[in-house]
Amino acid sequence: MTFSEAPVGAGARFLQVAFAADVAHVPPVRRAVRERLGAWGLESLVDIALLAAGELVANAIRHGCASQEETVTVSAWSTAEELWIGVSDPSPAEPRRRFADEREESGRGLELVAAVADRWGSEPASDGSGKRVWAAFRTTPKEVGE
Repeated sequence: MTFSEAPVGAGARFLQVAFAADVAHVPPVRRAVRERLGAWGLESLVDIALLAAGELVANAIRHGCASQEETVTVSAWSTAEELWIGVSDPSPAEPRRRFADEREESGRGLELVAAVADRWGSEPASDGSGKRVWAAFRTTPKEVGE
């Protein structure tokens, strides 16, 4: 597992964790994100950010990696206005939202992300080697009428 921090523009904070696509790595990744959000003063967003990150990581491991040898990368950064969490995997296949019925045991991950995030989406990797699925959360209160 590789952790790195680097500045992302004026006033931005950044964390990146790369790990083998094995569910055993998910708890330490969650701890790292939780600790970083706390250090950034974003405790109020921890629960929903970890829910979204967990769903995106699970999808990356399950659908975006062909083996445990492939790498998943979780990136998080924060500015004064927004917290952004992205999960990259080697598959170029775009994620699909689906509407699972009550009898299905899976298939609700992106619905959960959409429900807790202010916005979310996906984008191909700049080098064509996969994709990044992301969720964004406002760090400032919404104005009346927004």
